[in-house]
Amino acid sequence: MGILRRGRGAPGPEDDLDLDPEAGLAAAEPADDEEQGPLGPTGRPLHPVGAYFEAAFRRFGVNFGGYLLLTAICGLPWAVAEFTLDGSGLEPQLQLLIRGALLAFGLVALTAAATALVAGGIRGRAGAVAVACVITAIPASLVVWNLSALALAPILPLVLFPPIIAVSGDAGGARAVWAGVEASARWFRRAYACVFGIVIVAVGLWIGFTTVAFVITGPVGDHLRIVLTMLFLWPIAALVFRNLYGDMTGRLVINAAPRENEYRKDLARRKRERAKRNRRRMRRITEE
Repeated sequence: MGILRRGRGAPGPEDDLDLDPEAGLAAAEPADDEEQGPLGPTGRPLHPVGAYFEAAFRRFGVNFGGYLLLTAICGLPWAVAEFTLDGSGLEPQLQLLIRGALLAFGLVALTAAATALVAGGIRGRAGAVAVACVITAIPASLVVWNLSALALAPILPLVLFPPIIAVSGDAGGARAVWAGVEASARWFRRAYACVFGIVIVAVGLWIGFTTVAFVITGPVGDHLRIVLTMLFLWPIAALVFRNLYGDMTGRLVINAAPRENEYRKDLARRKRERAKRNRRRMRRITEE
């Protein structure tokens, strides 16, 4: 899937590739006609924003059942509340507050869990991660309560970066929340390009589930479409921002496309053969 790398010193160009020594060798010596992309804060070439989505969909597809199960566990309290609160007799404002809190906490928890899959767990950082998630989820809950779940879109980087940062071990607690604010400001254009893409994905999922479940009308149908949309949207959003954070910090591997890997492997093979020919030529010249 991906790897958050810590304690390795300055990242190298091989961090952009799959864990393949030949691919790393190819990237270490780019071809002369290969156009240099934009450089990130670490001095590494950055991936296009579309690569974050490509990697997210690929990883979601490879571990489809696992991510859906993880999303169902994190979102189960909110899903239950979505279906049951209407007939509970509670005040409408209290119902909205409960839904907003459960939705925000579920999304933040899923993002932390999805990052922990590549960070190797949160042993020794559980307290700091929990504090960061709680501090992040509380204002997100208030936003959903006072406005709607759609209002999370403009602040999505502020909601998703802190759990990613905390689980990665870069900061913990309130410092992770502030680091999320700084990351959102520093990478503003890329972060909100990702937000725009996630909104497009959300609209597509909503239209798709509305078309599929059109026979179910009334409040039950509305709740079902919302829950199904979130079931697929949450892991995609978490993976996209996990990829963005990793690319910008230089520690998260975003796998190259298989065709690109084959090209780089072939390039590495040709370079090794050329180096061998040069060494043989130099030995002949030296012996003569």
